[in-house]
Amino acid sequence: MLKLVKYEFRKARSALLALLGIAAVLEVYFLASLYSNHEDNMVVAGVLLFFCAYAAAIFVFVRGVTSYSGELKNTSSYLIFMTPNSTLKIMGSKYLYTFVNGLFFTVLFAVLTAVDAALALRQYGELNSFLETVRSFFSLYGVYLDQIGYGILFMLLSVLLSVLSTIAVAYFSITIGHTLFRDKKWRWLPSLVLFFALTWAINWLIGQFPTAWDQMVVVNSSVGDGAVQMEVTANAMVSVVIPSLLPAAGVSLATILLSLFGCAALLDKKVSL
Repeated sequence: MLKLVKYEFRKARSALLALLGIAAVLEVYFLASLYSNHEDNMVVAGVLLFFCAYAAAIFVFVRGVTSYSGELKNTSSYLIFMTPNSTLKIMGSKYLYTFVNGLFFTVLFAVLTAVDAALALRQYGELNSFLETVRSFFSLYGVYLDQIGYGILFMLLSVLLSVLSTIAVAYFSITIGHTLFRDKKWRWLPSLVLFFALTWAINWLIGQFPTAWDQMVVVNSSVGDGAVQMEVTANAMVSVVIPSLLPAAGVSLATILLSLFGCAALLDKKVSL
């Protein structure tokens, strides 16, 4: 399977290098603006880095979907004729490639964000003082920044799983179109309808689980001048963030696995390898 994953990366090498090159140029732009005290340019560079991260997520989705669809259309594709690899192994390599690709960009931009924020705080003393004030405030409630960091990390992983589950649904929908409706010119229509229907159903299912906000403990409330003020314990807020994300992460993981085995089964029955 590792050889198949390596092949996937080789096919996308040019696009990956282009994205990394753009990120590198924007990072240099940010650092140059930071150490030359050009706050406006620093903000612009930060915004552009954010859009670069968003573009990377779009790239992982679009490239995975278009590449897979093209391989099913092209009868000379390695997906159809590479042997003795099983369909499950071939599909597994695609899912693994997508996961590694998505994880790589997630870690890359998370590290860049953390490093840039630390350098900015060191460069501007007033920001560092503000961070110390925030740290002291949260510590009064038994909440420390490392706890918040773990929560953010788990949230990023949950978002990554959600993106990968959406790609998995797209893979399954495309497989339906190219197997059950292979000889139909309108095979894209049931694929599109199935994709949106499954995406809606999964989001609806995730929405049935209680969120972190629903589980916060209200310790005081008062009504005055038509306004309602509520205070919640910060410790309660942090302690429920990760548990509240687990059901959604579980649904995303189940979606990925079901799509993987579903695609492999359909290709085995409907496509001659």
